[in-house]
Amino acid sequence: MSSSETPDRWFRKVVEQLNSLNGVGHDVLKDGRVAVEISYGGDSRKVVLAGPAGDFRARKIEYGQLREILTELGIKEGQKAAAARRSRKPVTPDMLAARAKQQKELDAWNEVWRTIRRAEESLDVEYEITQMIDYY
Repeated sequence: MSSSETPDRWFRKVVEQLNSLNGVGHDVLKDGRVAVEISYGGDSRKVVLAGPAGDFRARKIEYGQLREILTELGIKEGQKAAAARRSRKPVTPDMLAARAKQQKELDAWNEVWRTIRRAEESLDVEYEITQMIDYY
C-alpha cells in the first residue's frame, strides 16, 4: 500500500462511521472537501475535512479537530451509560429498551473514537516510514 493510500483509507472509514450515526450529516463540497455536521444532545458543530487527497499533517490536524468537537459536544472517549439508581420499583421492558438503545449509541460513538485513534496511529507510522525512506 502506498503512503498516499493510508490517509485516504482511514479518512473514508472515519467518514463512513460518522455518517452511519444519527445526528451526523455530511456534504461533499465542489472542491472535494467534506463538510461534516455533528449534532448531539441539542448542540451542533461543523467541521470541514480536506477530502481524500489530504496529506499527513492536514489529516492529523483534522482528526484533532474531530476529537475536540466530539469532546465539546459531550461525547467522551470510553464513555459508558450511567447505571440506573436503585429503586424499589420494578424495571419495565421500556426502561430496559431505552437503556439498551443508549448503550448501543454510546458504543457506536466509542467505535468512532477508536477509529480516529487508530487512524492517527497509522498516520504516525506511515509518516515515520516515509521519513526513514527519504533519509536512507
